[in-house]
Amino acid sequence: MPWFRKFFCSIAALKSIETATVTANQRICRDHYRLTLQIERLETAFPGQFVHISPVRTVPTGYRSFDWSDEVCSDAWSPFALNPMLRRAFSIAGLSKVEGKTRIDVIHRVVGAATGWMQTLSEGDEVSVLGPLGNRFPIEAGKSQAWLIAGGVGLPPMLWMAEALRKAGHSVVAFCGAQRAELLPLTIDPHRNPSSDARVAIESAAEFALSGVPVVISTDDGSLGFHGHVGQALSAYHSANPPNPDDLTVYTCGPERMMHFVGQFCQQKGIACHVCMERNMACGLGTCQSCVVPMVNDADAQGWTYRLCCTDGPVFDAAKIVWKSPAKQATVRTSRPIPTLNQARAARYFFRVYSISTTLNGSPYKTSEISKTYLSAEMIRVR
Repeated sequence: MPWFRKFFCSIAALKSIETATVTANQRICRDHYRLTLQIERLETAFPGQFVHISPVRTVPTGYRSFDWSDEVCSDAWSPFALNPMLRRAFSIAGLSKVEGKTRIDVIHRVVGAATGWMQTLSEGDEVSVLGPLGNRFPIEAGKSQAWLIAGGVGLPPMLWMAEALRKAGHSVVAFCGAQRAELLPLTIDPHRNPSSDARVAIESAAEFALSGVPVVISTDDGSLGFHGHVGQALSAYHSANPPNPDDLTVYTCGPERMMHFVGQFCQQKGIACHVCMERNMACGLGTCQSCVVPMVNDADAQGWTYRLCCTDGPVFDAAKIVWKSPAKQATVRTSRPIPTLNQARAARYFFRVYSISTTLNGSPYKTSEISKTYLSAEMIRVR
C-alpha cells in the first residue's frame, strides 16, 4: 500500500466510521427533510458537532462512497471508479436514546446529487456515518439568557442547542429566517401563527415549542412572520426587549453574511456570540486542510492566521473571526522543506481523487498556508 494511503487510513482510524440504519426520513417543507439515523456504537455527542455522511455501497444515483474503511484502504482501492462521492458534513439536529440505542437527526436541503440521494432514503436503508466531529457550543453557566439566530439550513444545531439550554435552566428565544415560507424547515402551529411584529416572540414552531422556546420568524418576501431578514428581526427585538449584555449569550448558524451581521451586532452591543461556521470538508479530520477560517491572532506578524473548521471548529467566537478574509502573502517559509517530485505527485493524486479544489463565489478556493507551502504551486496545481 502506498505511503500516503496508509497515512490517511491511519488518521481516519482515530475516528469512528459506523453503518447507521434509517428509521425515518420526513419531509418538512418544499426542499428540506429530517433524516433520523440509528447508530449502534455512538454513545454521545453535543450541540454544534457534526457528522460526515455517505452511501455504504453503490446506490441508485450511481454514486459510491470512498472513505477510509479497511476495504477502501486495501490495495484494491481505486480512485477511478464511477462517480466517487465525498462525504457530506451535516450538523446534528438532535440526539435521543431509544431502547438503549442512539438516534440522531439530520436536516438537509435537496440541492444536488448527494442530498438528492438522501431524499430517497427510507426506513431500513443503511448510511455510512463518520463522527461525531468538531467542537461544541459552550453553555455559560453564569448567564441566564440565550438567543439563537438561525438562517436557512443553519437551523439544525439551533434546535438541539435550544433543548440543551432549556435543560440547563436558561431562558431562550429563537430567531429563524428563510427566503420564503415554503423554504422554512419548521412545523408551524396552525393555531399560533408567527407574528409579523419582530418585537414579539411566540411559541409557533413545534420543534422549538417542545422545549418551551418562543420564536421570531422572518422571511425575505414577507410570506410568513416578519417581513425582512433575520438580522433586522434581531435588531428590532433587541430594541424592544433590551437585555443585560452581561447576562446574554448569542448563538448563530446560517449564511456567512448573516452570521457576520449577527457577530458585528453583538460586538457593538457587548454581547458574547458563538458562530457555527460552514465549509466544504473533504475529510472532516483536519487532514486535507481545505476548510480554513481566518482568525485573529496577535502573535502572527499579519495579525491573523487560519484555523480548521472541522477540528478547531465549527464553533468559534464571533469576535475572533476575520470576516473579510485578507490575502496572505504567498511565501514559502524556509523552515519547511520543499516536497520532492514523488511527494508532489502523490499529494496531487490524493487531492485530485478527493476533489479538494472547489470554487467559492466564482474564484478558486484557497487552502491554508500549510497546504500552499506543502503543495508547491510550481509542482502541483490542484484542479
